[in-house]
Amino acid sequence: MTISNLLKFRYQYHSSHILWFILFLLSFSLQAFEWVDSWRFNRGLVAQGEVWLLLSGHIVHLNWSHWLLNMAGLAIVAFFFSAHATFKQWFIVIVVSSSVISAGIWWGMPELRYYVGLSGVLHGLFLYGALREIRFYPVSGYVLTTVLIAKLVWEFFNGALPGSEDMAGGRVLTEAHLLGAIGGILVWFLEWIKDITDKNQ
Repeated sequence: MTISNLLKFRYQYHSSHILWFILFLLSFSLQAFEWVDSWRFNRGLVAQGEVWLLLSGHIVHLNWSHWLLNMAGLAIVAFFFSAHATFKQWFIVIVVSSSVISAGIWWGMPELRYYVGLSGVLHGLFLYGALREIRFYPVSGYVLTTVLIAKLVWEFFNGALPGSEDMAGGRVLTEAHLLGAIGGILVWFLEWIKDITDKNQ
């Protein structure tokens, strides 16, 4: 198979591309109009009732380099994994990963006052996509899953990957990566259980 045929095979329009485009456009607009402070996770404001900031903080970024890094990650998800799940499934992964991260930050990291960035959610999307990839392309699916888990283990014991904080222009919250990944795995696991249950009926 030639490279051009491979690209045609792997990249096909999918309904989830609308979801990625909405995320891209919304995130770009918030960054361009400098509304980051109004949309970021702010513990004080959440405590006052602005609970929507628990989710909105995931789509704003520290700066343009941080934004570009996360948009590059989103593009990889869109290019390689979109066809592995439906629009609804991907949306659920985003919501669940965002919620797990926000809950973890709120209850598990009370000293953290502010949070921004899509990277935690991206880890959920990547792991979900890699696990779904196994049923279509087993070799690459297992390799990607292993690499992602190895990255999370490294970050758990050693902190952010070398150079990542320089590229992002600020602290990398590796806890959010782990929490987001847990969200993606949770959605995949529940779907796996449902598939087994449906087959046995």
